[in-house]
Amino acid sequence: MSRNTLDEKFKLARDTLLQFIEQDIIKENTTEEEKESKKSKKSIEECTKSKEIVVLSGVSLEEFRELHAEARKFKVYIRLVEGEVIVYEMPSPAHSFVVGYLIEVRRYESLESLHFLSREYFSNSTQTRLIQVYLSIKIFDPRADGTVAMVAMFYLRNNQIPSRDRPNTRLVTIQNTIPNLVISFGTAPLHQEPVDIINSTGIRNYRFTGFLQPGDTACTMPGMPAFQINIPSNLLFSSFPGGVPVGAPNFFNIDLWELQQRILDRVVSVAFILCCYIITDNS
Repeated sequence: MSRNTLDEKFKLARDTLLQFIEQDIIKENTTEEEKESKKSKKSIEECTKSKEIVVLSGVSLEEFRELHAEARKFKVYIRLVEGEVIVYEMPSPAHSFVVGYLIEVRRYESLESLHFLSREYFSNSTQTRLIQVYLSIKIFDPRADGTVAMVAMFYLRNNQIPSRDRPNTRLVTIQNTIPNLVISFGTAPLHQEPVDIINSTGIRNYRFTGFLQPGDTACTMPGMPAFQINIPSNLLFSSFPGGVPVGAPNFFNIDLWELQQRILDRVVSVAFILCCYIITDNS
């Protein structure tokens, strides 16, 4: 694809996102009477399934990395999902307030793409400079026996980990694009390919834990110490006026068993609906 064509695609995506943002602002300032009078008119969202715009298909991870500089020129953020480059966000007054954390829960986005987003979220851009915590949750396809592998990758802007040999000594600072902690918490162990991908991120071996192999302890009940993620409150509220609210705990805990159960409910429901559809369609 020529440079001019690529520039045109990013420019079109940027202009479309600006329309989305403008429409959001109009919605926030529209009275109930005005809303009623405009019901018959199609909005941009009604003509588009989501506020994500596909600009390229059949793109490899290496090609995606090269596209980042081009996207920056048009002040848009991109991600890679199943070979498609998606423009999904841009800096704007409407989106100027940024929370101190981001959680991505994805089934179809690759582990590589989710990991690569740490560079985006921990950059020093106006849109992301306040983000202190990034947690990505990757859900793999259900297996024949109904089990599902899941993995949580936890990143910190100020990335510090305990020493393996002396865990009670001073924390060790590492690059913030390396996961602070990775936990496999699904009902199935990870296949070798995702294990290799995670190891390639530079994570320390002792920070990659959970249900990795068939003989490992699985996440089977709430409160299991190996399947908890504790996030310091001062990081979550780093960009809030006044800092941590009075009475808030020092840490907020994510019990991965609870997350696993919610994911399983959704996956089983979708599989059941699809199965019923196939049976009905074949009858």
